[in-house]
Amino acid sequence: MVMGRPTAATPGIIEEIAERLSRGEPLARICDLEHMPSYSTVRRWEAENADFQAISARAKIDGTHFMADDCLRIADDPEIEPADKRIRVDTRLRLIGKWNAKQYGEATLLKHADADGSKLDLATALAKRRQRVAEGRDGDEG
Repeated sequence: MVMGRPTAATPGIIEEIAERLSRGEPLARICDLEHMPSYSTVRRWEAENADFQAISARAKIDGTHFMADDCLRIADDPEIEPADKRIRVDTRLRLIGKWNAKQYGEATLLKHADADGSKLDLATALAKRRQRVAEGRDGDEG
């Protein structure tokens, strides 16, 4: 018997989708997996189910933070060629700036400037964010 893709938003599927999204994995890639529902099914769940929409939205925001941290890992990895680093980091930065403009968009980066008005680099901005989180002053409403 050939089984089709799941069409019911079961707790296990929801949990796996949220976990993957929170680690920066794009929804389209998740839905390419044989045991996952189709992309259109998941988008329908988001449109029809407020609880799933909230879980998905939160996981996507978490995924942008994961991707930002991953930029530092890539930049510090001596095994990755400099040209490849630049492409990989730049791609991630552009995506997270679009997907989470509130914290990583151009306006946010301009808002976080040194006393002389120069923009902070990403590593400094991430370090300051981590400090806010550690102090309980994250300010991220999702």
